[in-house]
Amino acid sequence: MGITRANSHGEDSRAIHVSLFYPRIWKIMVLAAYPFLLLGAGYFEALERTGTIGAFFADTLMPITLIGYAALLFVLKKRGW
Repeated sequence: MGITRANSHGEDSRAIHVSLFYPRIWKIMVLAAYPFLLLGAGYFEALERTGTIGAFFADTLMPITLIGYAALLFVLKKRGW
């Protein structure tokens, strides 16, 4: 009985300690936001130059991409990841 309790306690404490090693994804995303915006702007600008259909997709997808990035950042920060 004592061994079972000791093993279960060891597994619980190990699970807690493993979670300490997970990186804070939202912090990495904050650091990567400016390069992401620059690369995204360049990509959508190049897409606009391909023609009418490219301009349509670029104008439609760029705001969605930026809002999605900000929303994902907000959700991850709120959860504490």
